[in-house]
Amino acid sequence: MMGGMERPVRPKPSHHSAAYGAWFQDPLIVEVYDRRPPYPEGVFRRLVGLAGGDDGASGTEAGATAAATATVLDLGCGTGDLARRLAPLVGRVDAVDMSAGMMEKGKGLPGGDRANLRWILSAAETVSLEGPYRLATAGESLHWMEWEVVLPRVGTALEPGAVLAIVSRSWGNVPGLRERMTPLYERYSPVKDYRPYDMIAELESRGLFTKVGSERCGPEAWTPTVDEFMECAYSQRGTSRTHMGPEATAGFDADVRKVLAEMVGEGAIEMRDGRLQLEVWSTVTWGRV
Repeated sequence: MMGGMERPVRPKPSHHSAAYGAWFQDPLIVEVYDRRPPYPEGVFRRLVGLAGGDDGASGTEAGATAAATATVLDLGCGTGDLARRLAPLVGRVDAVDMSAGMMEKGKGLPGGDRANLRWILSAAETVSLEGPYRLATAGESLHWMEWEVVLPRVGTALEPGAVLAIVSRSWGNVPGLRERMTPLYERYSPVKDYRPYDMIAELESRGLFTKVGSERCGPEAWTPTVDEFMECAYSQRGTSRTHMGPEATAGFDADVRKVLAEMVGEGAIEMRDGRLQLEVWSTVTWGRV
């Protein structure tokens, strides 16, 4: 506050509005969300290191020992892709999400019933936090939240010196695949206001986050069938079957399958025993909030 006036809040990029985030409550997205490739193992080594107080380049044995008693907050947990695999490695995980469907699905997936994994149905903006937390994580979720509300709340709930780790995930690291897929997203996606942006830079420019470190994890093998690849695509906001509608969904489905078949035929993508030979990788960026 200066001169009795609050600093104006700069709007988020419109393609990451809360209205779009609410699409993840759609049953058709929930149905296929677990078709996304698992996060690489290195993500969890890094997060365990951070939970143990290690801000270095990689997790240490001492960090892992300290992490075993840590309480971790996972924001926008979805089906628990991070939370379910973190829970055996730390003292407790509070997994927060506003989608009841995602949460119910996550409870039935491997590791979803652990006693030290607490599923909390709530928006991150209003959840009752029971810290202090030694680490907060956000896996492909923070962009949907109201940053000016959520990040200050997380900051007050963290232990002194603790960090927020923002985890991204990418798949299909094959030369030419993205270039052939991009026109299909532009043609069929109901999200017409998308533009490339750097979320870390956005957060830092608002004074909400200070980057401490970053680590790329992977790549690891991801070997979906073509049907599983399509289901993974439908787990994304930009290609939600509900919001594309039947006609656009059918066109997108046919065109993506055609691209995959062409790239397999060209030898650009290997097909082995009916499975595409692809990769998944992640980036973990951690810092102070």
